[in-house]
Amino acid sequence: MKINTKGLTLLCLFFIFAICLAQSDLNKDFEYPLEDLQEDFLQMRLILEEHHVNLYEYTDKQTFDDLFEQQYMLLDHPMQLNEFFKVLTLITARVGCGHTNVWMPGKYWNSEPNNLFPLKLELMEGNIVVTGNYNDDYLIPQGSIVLKINDISIEDIYTEMKKNYSADAFNEQFILSQIERRFSLIFARRFGFPEKYSVTYALPGRKTSATKDVSPANIQDVRAVVFDNFNHPELKFEIIEEQSIAIMTIQTFIYYDQVPMFKKFLESSFKEISEMQIPNLILDLRGNDGGDPFCAAPLLSYLISEPVPYYAQSYGKYSVLAEKIPLAENRFNGNLYTLIDGRCFSTNGHFCSLLKYHRIGEFIGTEGGASYKCNAGKNTQFNLNNTKIMLYLGRSTYTAAVKNMDKSHGILPDHYVEQTYKDFLKDKDTILDFTFDLIEKRKLK
Repeated sequence: MKINTKGLTLLCLFFIFAICLAQSDLNKDFEYPLEDLQEDFLQMRLILEEHHVNLYEYTDKQTFDDLFEQQYMLLDHPMQLNEFFKVLTLITARVGCGHTNVWMPGKYWNSEPNNLFPLKLELMEGNIVVTGNYNDDYLIPQGSIVLKINDISIEDIYTEMKKNYSADAFNEQFILSQIERRFSLIFARRFGFPEKYSVTYALPGRKTSATKDVSPANIQDVRAVVFDNFNHPELKFEIIEEQSIAIMTIQTFIYYDQVPMFKKFLESSFKEISEMQIPNLILDLRGNDGGDPFCAAPLLSYLISEPVPYYAQSYGKYSVLAEKIPLAENRFNGNLYTLIDGRCFSTNGHFCSLLKYHRIGEFIGTEGGASYKCNAGKNTQFNLNNTKIMLYLGRSTYTAAVKNMDKSHGILPDHYVEQTYKDFLKDKDTILDFTFDLIEKRKLK
């Protein structure tokens, strides 16, 4: 048999070219053909309808069918990736599930990896405040209030972002917390990669405004901050002996591969509280957006007064958590003050709902980002065939062992306190200071 080496070489080169093309970065001006977009849209609809565990929990089927048709009608011309992305997010946002969303593929970020919005922002008393930078450009002082970005008012930007973001039960506090956390990424997904970033802002504590161009940040620096909780942030514990207060800070339960370490931290901390007979514990869960129930359940065992189940029913590998959790050896029976905010999500929502249900301590801060139930576990990623946009959804529902709680909102604080702009400028933690004052007042009584 005679082999045509020239033809074989050309065939190999063709396949190599095809692979490289598939893996290459996306040209930022590239538009997908209309047929490709329609195919991906219908693929996403089919996946949601066939695989989501609870698609119609917060939006009925007829409303969803109408929404699908409405969004599909928008596909009447070729689109760039971020334009098509916005067509999809209005749908995933209506599910009312924080674990159901779409993500941009890597090729989108590779098209402009060094051109992301460079400022860290936080919402304080209705103001969008600069709290830091992702690069070394410090032209805009920390504490400045952002008014416009590229001549678009910050209110319009936030409004557009809010209506397209997924959250359990459409929880606004969670949505706002995620916009704060991921602003640079969300901005790129929704507005693309502008040639420049011109920011109009009010100077810290003043009414005078200015406009400056700022240098963009790169994707690595942004992601390092945004996804810091996935990097096992330090577990913190301290005792302020003169005030008889212990402070335990747990920024995440994402210690799936370090559960023994997490349990050891709890054991040593609560043992010290017990030995020193500290009557007041501040449990700071702000920013904790969930993780491993095998971390949250042991923490609960130090705070309950009698054995209780963690989950309402058996869930696979977590089936043991549907049984009553035994009390920990150095159980805390003093005054518990749990600090929460809009980023408290997923497993943290389960944990806080159990504290609330069993009336363990008091909550201080703002409404949490989750309730006693969520759709998670066995999360499945689907890649849309043509655009490669990633669709994530939860295929199981996990419910904490509580009864008659309202799933339409997050865990509500007993003392509503939010960070004030004035305190931020003074480098003061409004919520923590309020808690210290509350403990002190009760001592005096």
